[in-house]
Amino acid sequence: MGHGSSPLVAMGASSLEALQQQFRLDPASVDPGWRVLFEVLEDLEPGSGLEARAPGEGGAVAARLAEAIRARGHLHAWVCPLVQERSPMLSRLKASEPPAQPLSPEALERLYGGTLTVETAHIDAAEARAWLLREFEAGAREAGPEEKRAILGGLIAADEFERFLGVKYPTKKRFGAEGAEAVVPLLRRILEAAAASGVTHVVVGTMHRGRLSLMANVLGKDLTRMLAEIKGMHPLSPGSDRAGDVPYHLGLETSLEVGGRRLSVTLLANPSHLEAVDPLVLGRARALQELEGDEGRAKVLPVILHTDAAVIGQGIVPETLQLGGTEGFGTGGTVHVVINNRIGFTTEERDARTSTHCTGAWKAIDSAILHVNADDPLAVCRAAELAFGYRHAQGRDAVIDLVCYRRNGHNEIDEPTFTQPLLYQRIADKEPVASSFAGRLVAEGIMTEEEVAAERGRNRDRLQAAYEQASEYRPNAAGVAGEAQPSIAPETGVSPDLLRSIAARLAEGPAGMALHPRMGRILKQRLVAEEGQVGWPIAEALAFGSLLMEGVPIRLSGQDVVRGAFSHRHFGLFDTGTGAMHLGLNGLAEGQARFSVHNSPLSEYAVLGFEYGYSLARPDVLTLWEAQFGDFANGAQIVIDQFVMSAEEKWGDRSGLVMLLPHGLEGQGPEHSSARPERYLQMAAKGNARIVNPSTPANYFHLLREQALGGVRRPLIVMSPKKLLRLPAAVSPLEDFAPGRRFLPVIAGAVRGDVRLVLICSGKIAYELEEELSQRQEAGTVVVRLEQLYPFPEEVLAEMARRWPDARCRWVQEEPENMGPWNWVRPRLEAVLAGAGLGSPQLAYVGRPESPSPAGSFHGDHDADQRSIVERACAAEPPARATRAA
Repeated sequence: MGHGSSPLVAMGASSLEALQQQFRLDPASVDPGWRVLFEVLEDLEPGSGLEARAPGEGGAVAARLAEAIRARGHLHAWVCPLVQERSPMLSRLKASEPPAQPLSPEALERLYGGTLTVETAHIDAAEARAWLLREFEAGAREAGPEEKRAILGGLIAADEFERFLGVKYPTKKRFGAEGAEAVVPLLRRILEAAAASGVTHVVVGTMHRGRLSLMANVLGKDLTRMLAEIKGMHPLSPGSDRAGDVPYHLGLETSLEVGGRRLSVTLLANPSHLEAVDPLVLGRARALQELEGDEGRAKVLPVILHTDAAVIGQGIVPETLQLGGTEGFGTGGTVHVVINNRIGFTTEERDARTSTHCTGAWKAIDSAILHVNADDPLAVCRAAELAFGYRHAQGRDAVIDLVCYRRNGHNEIDEPTFTQPLLYQRIADKEPVASSFAGRLVAEGIMTEEEVAAERGRNRDRLQAAYEQASEYRPNAAGVAGEAQPSIAPETGVSPDLLRSIAARLAEGPAGMALHPRMGRILKQRLVAEEGQVGWPIAEALAFGSLLMEGVPIRLSGQDVVRGAFSHRHFGLFDTGTGAMHLGLNGLAEGQARFSVHNSPLSEYAVLGFEYGYSLARPDVLTLWEAQFGDFANGAQIVIDQFVMSAEEKWGDRSGLVMLLPHGLEGQGPEHSSARPERYLQMAAKGNARIVNPSTPANYFHLLREQALGGVRRPLIVMSPKKLLRLPAAVSPLEDFAPGRRFLPVIAGAVRGDVRLVLICSGKIAYELEEELSQRQEAGTVVVRLEQLYPFPEEVLAEMARRWPDARCRWVQEEPENMGPWNWVRPRLEAVLAGAGLGSPQLAYVGRPESPSPAGSFHGDHDADQRSIVERACAAEPPARATRAA
């Protein structure tokens, strides 16, 4: 998307319009060269509609205010019907609009039309915009000889690194940084500025292009280990049965000495799903910031590197950007770098986007936007300083558009001239930036050609030495991520007296707070009497409250989680007069841990990624994310597939994240019924997660406490209820929460007489089956609830099955036959039944027939289908299969 070299274009439309407005108000205040141009334009465009004013200072002020109203009037416009009066626009703009810098148009043209430029017109925050204009227009400081030498050192290190790998591993994909070598001094300068400002930890997320170079030349990864991994060494540990991952996806934990200060750096592992790591960076940074307390945002810096094709093509980018300034997810700004190759795989800009720049998404969040020519390393480093300075001073995002090129194809094996022959002819003739900058320093007398050659030689020697050692390199197996975790069975029961006291505290409205008229009844339901039954909402609150009093912090986020999407939690009590919120769980006892609950943006992908990243850094926190409905989690399928379910297998990363996925067919239509348990079961292997479908409040209570206290860090996937939140039968006696009681992976119902038929199911349909059997008053049939689907509770099921050797077994589910647990459970359950000695170990299926949709859309059909399932399941004769999908 090239532009002409006209000074009008270089200056930018908004600046030109402001200058023209200044001319119209006071022609004498404009430089003579521009005055002639505007006189011609006025002759061509008469009747502008702008009133002339007398020349002088008043005219200039009026011009600035007029431009401010045009640019910022939308912030103060009377567009909301709930607002009763207009905002005082003029007085606010007078106070907020800074005077223009006293620079001539020629000076401004040199500044904004050079190798580094900024965009500011989109920034609505006056102070932030003024800061950026002031810092940019102040001009760059002169870099000294040593600084220039250091920049060249980074460029040469990057150049020689890629050359060396190209020679030694010509058939290996490495997604090198050729053409973008300036990213090495760029990231170095960001780290230097961060360390000098008091940052102690940097969390970095990046795509695979240039990743190996950054790890080797900026983050200090051991070269011998890296080359051993490129040659095929397992990245986790010798003899590991883990799948591992390719070198350009791996993460790194390191500590650097930067400017005499110690700087910890975390580079997150990332798959080939570009941009998927973005929210993880924010989540991990937020977690570390909270550990630092009030100074957290000043001490922990998130940095994300992107590519141009990805930032305009992947929806996760704007989702993540919108998280950055919210109360529950903000990090005080992120520094972004876009490696702008100006091409995707084979797709050029004209086919990839509509916006002028690839950084358009950042205009929505008052971000500093800097565009810089990657062939000017001094301008690149200046961009790094401005970007970090803006983030540090304004607490907002800043993005550097590093405009470069891709010397090779999409990878080193790809042939780019098939699709871009002319572009790659120009690239082939292009001198690498390391060579051009070296020539510049030689011409300035800062270095000699011999010194440049010696610097290249040192890098080659270092790489060759690591290469020779790589064949014999073996990582230290001790303490390597991915090793077996200890199994701990914690005490999850809690004293009934303590539970009653927690419930009583939660049932109290804060003194002096005016509550909703219906809230009194809701609060009363939280009371737990000696003989009382505990429902689902209070069971969850008791689990949280008891953990908080034991020193376990809790973080819960998702859409509408404060109240609960089904209006069942009401963790926050709101004053009807002031709107102030009171969190009762934070007022249980002195010295308790903190309860954090945050309603999230209407996003699954970014928010789940954020919480997963948070959980990596805070194993001490019970971190939970709830989907509004369980099937909405498929909007975050990339995070689930690439991180939640597989990160330990690939990278050794462990997470204790809890995913709450409301599940159950209730006639609400296809999109509000199924959390798709079959998808999680398909990915279940090697103990990578725990997948449960609890059906009692007590079981849910023990499950949450076990996840927090058990010491085994693995994701917990919960098929959580909707109907059971208020079902009168779905309650647990208080004694089921007491010490000595635990989570039950299998629950058998009441047994009357000799068992001849076993109905095995999972979830809420158990209540319908038990109600049907109770009404029939039939003996010989028992309902068995499979509460834990994975790890599959073989021993418990086998012990239970041995009691009923002559029974026939049926699997009952409300999901379609090709969905739900059936196809995953069947071979495992039949093997258990056969091993237990049952005469008829084959399972009969009772449920809905196969369907491409998880549920139907009509209550009448749903109720009829549900009734049919229950009747066929409980029938004495073998059940007939349903022929119509719900």
